[in-house]
Amino acid sequence: MNVSVFGATGRTGQAFLTSAARAGHSITAQVREPARLGSAPVDRVVTGSPFDESAVTEALTGADAAVIAFGLKGNRTTPLYSRGTELIVEAMRKLAVRRLIVVSEAGYGPHVRGLSGRTIAALYRATARPLLREREAQDAVILTSGLDWTVVRSGVLHHGPARGNRPRSFTPYRGLAPRTTYADLADLLLDTLDDPATYGRDIYP
Repeated sequence: MNVSVFGATGRTGQAFLTSAARAGHSITAQVREPARLGSAPVDRVVTGSPFDESAVTEALTGADAAVIAFGLKGNRTTPLYSRGTELIVEAMRKLAVRRLIVVSEAGYGPHVRGLSGRTIAALYRATARPLLREREAQDAVILTSGLDWTVVRSGVLHHGPARGNRPRSFTPYRGLAPRTTYADLADLLLDTLDDPATYGRDIYP
């Protein structure tokens, strides 16, 4: 499968590149700074901003699927999640690429359950309101995209080897989200790539 990855230089993106290459997929990475890929196994690199429509379109040309693993750092009001995802969706429609997987989070809105979960979510929103507004805007873009989308909403991520314990749940967490390694998250994204049972659904690893 030909997979285009956006946010490839982040920790999740890098872990996915390794897993996807190991599985024999062909990978295109669209990045602003190719040097940050290091020795990551990538077949094609497209250089450009996530807001560069021509670069996004080039990265998706010939793709069977797209993976968005954006990480918003610095100015949290930057419309990376919303506008960045919107440009990818628009290019996917134009190029007839239907499969979209987005890495997001579970600490807000309908993605938390239980008293402790809602309490944690309220505290999180108080400290990360601009970021969560961007996440909510991204969700709206995905839900109205008309694509075969899946959103993987991870809990706390940390470094470490894949443990092989990747339970796939379609039900939001109650209370504290479980800890997951980047490697296990990457493997879950890989398993989800061509699984129609995950289309139009949120997954909570």
